[in-house]
Amino acid sequence: MSKPIVWIALSLCLVSSVAAQSVQDATVAAPEAHQVVMENDHVRVLRALAAPGHKSPMHSHPPMVIISLGTARVRMTMGDGTVQYFDLYPGMVFWIDETEHSWELLAGEVNVVGVEVKAAKK
Repeated sequence: MSKPIVWIALSLCLVSSVAAQSVQDATVAAPEAHQVVMENDHVRVLRALAAPGHKSPMHSHPPMVIISLGTARVRMTMGDGTVQYFDLYPGMVFWIDETEHSWELLAGEVNVVGVEVKAAKK
């Protein structure tokens, strides 16, 4: 095999390896907690349900509106390693930009609806 072909093959392997290590969508990384309840050309609606002690692995979300239906305290670890704590209450509504995070339910029960806005993706 000639040297240019070897370098091209190695480069493709490296790109494939990096792509395989990218953070997964929430419904793939933690399907037991994230379910798609509706999807069309404009939005994808997720329902997240989890009991106390649940730990969700690192995953990604596009920009979305979150509506909390329950009460919970959640520790969120962002893709850059920073940790934030969130107290969720019924009726709480907030926007998140595209993000990567993992989370752990510390108290209560996660019961949220997320509306991913497809036009808001970067």
